[in-house]
Amino acid sequence: MSAEDGERRLAGRYLLLEALGSGGMGTVWRARDETLGREVAVKELRFDAEYDDARRAEACTRAVREAQASARLRHPGIITVHDAFVEDGRPWIIMQILDGASLDRVLERQGPLPVEQVARIGAEVLAALEAAHAEGILHRDIKPANIFLTSDGRAVLTDFGIATVEGQATITRSGMLVGSPGHIAPERLRGEKAGPQSDLWSLAGTLYRLVEGRAPFPGDSHVAVLAAVLTRDPVPPVRAGELGPLLVHTLARDPLARPEPSVVRRALERVAAGEATGEIRLPAAPPRAPAEAPTVPAPLRRPGRSRQPFLAGAVVTAAVLALVAAVVVATDERSPAVVAGGTPTSSAPVTSSAPAAPATPAAPENEARFTVPVDFCSLVPVERIREIIPNYPRAEGRPSGDSITAACSWDAPGSGVSVEVQTNTDGRDPWSGTSPSQARDLYLFWLRAREDGSDKIIWHYDNIGGEQMTSGPSSKAEKVADLGEEAFVYDIYGRLGAQMSKAYVRVSNLVFHVTYADVTNEKGKQKIRQNALQMARWVAEALDKS
Repeated sequence: MSAEDGERRLAGRYLLLEALGSGGMGTVWRARDETLGREVAVKELRFDAEYDDARRAEACTRAVREAQASARLRHPGIITVHDAFVEDGRPWIIMQILDGASLDRVLERQGPLPVEQVARIGAEVLAALEAAHAEGILHRDIKPANIFLTSDGRAVLTDFGIATVEGQATITRSGMLVGSPGHIAPERLRGEKAGPQSDLWSLAGTLYRLVEGRAPFPGDSHVAVLAAVLTRDPVPPVRAGELGPLLVHTLARDPLARPEPSVVRRALERVAAGEATGEIRLPAAPPRAPAEAPTVPAPLRRPGRSRQPFLAGAVVTAAVLALVAAVVVATDERSPAVVAGGTPTSSAPVTSSAPAAPATPAAPENEARFTVPVDFCSLVPVERIREIIPNYPRAEGRPSGDSITAACSWDAPGSGVSVEVQTNTDGRDPWSGTSPSQARDLYLFWLRAREDGSDKIIWHYDNIGGEQMTSGPSSKAEKVADLGEEAFVYDIYGRLGAQMSKAYVRVSNLVFHVTYADVTNEKGKQKIRQNALQMARWVAEALDKS
């Protein structure tokens, strides 16, 4: 029986009165604690029909952990949790009831907020975060939806559902990263250990959104936003006034380059009082300075293909109600929470049966080897193409895209291979300034995105007779030895025997990927991967000579 079916008591004492708000996977209820005679808020987490037992158990554990994390904290800027339990196979959390609205709703109704108000909100939330950090608790999901503005103007931090607590085991599956795009600190995306500066970065991004009315790292997809966070500076603020320089400094990609929380809090308090921030004391120059790199694009469409491979594991959207603990789930467009690959794990080198080409020598870190467009269709002779596609009918590859996208494909009935340079969507290209370090950031992003494989892949490759849609799981990314400067490969399997293998390779300032697909699977799974790697080696070898 669900709460909507009528009068309902939970745990024999909490009478549900009315729904205060709902979203993709849950509802917040106003309820009465009949034992203590007070009104409370009840968070109900509901699951997608596709959830298996393991995901349900993980979601319940996350909700309990939220209660554990929040219940340890006593601060006026942190919501009070009274109770938590599992009933009817889903978690319920009993908490303090607040009168007001979350900041995402406030922003939606009112638009950008005044600078002084945003500074005051920031100072209050930062004070709450400092109290949590003093207890060894990181929030890890600071965003407007997780900050409640009460009717008397106080900012209250909610939702410690993906918080980490010192000494507490990690709930997330190994190698996975949970959070919301644009609010996950760069060091977490890089697989580094999170700390108080990670929450500080997320708070700065939230304040930027409140005062500017837009995100500091815009993008037309989750992938683009995540890559912008990793590789770009925030868009310069125009409405933030005195807050502007403080927010930009605090959004530094390197946590060592950000001001200390106490410095930020004092500056926010000054702005809230209508004063200048004064001089912002920055840390000494950090030992490393991550370079800016282009935004990761959505997959490019090639002529003749009705749809490019959809990599469900690269960025999997999670249907997470802002008021409920974050949960790892399958794609759901209703919520901005995502799952991305975490810290790379070691794996055995992947080798091809063909002779390995010599490793491409590494260029100096500040020297880009490729500054003019490369014609990828001319890099590999047709005779070699016919070694991996014996019935290839044409005398040359079929170019697709343009000099910026740098893509070429060789298609025959039943199988095909393509090569494409990984670029971005905002006009920058690998021939005009991309550095090796920027290309490495791009490579690492895709490696981490693919590291845990995915539950489902859909692809359609018309040019090789793939009119049937195939779907199935994909394998985990595996690093490849002696290919370019760094490389990895993974496979995508279909229900009808089809397979696609993809290899990503970095050579100096270029990241390219090779896709080899076979809709008949007559060659066998291992041979399909070998063909993808062989093509990648030929391309890397040709680039080395060009």
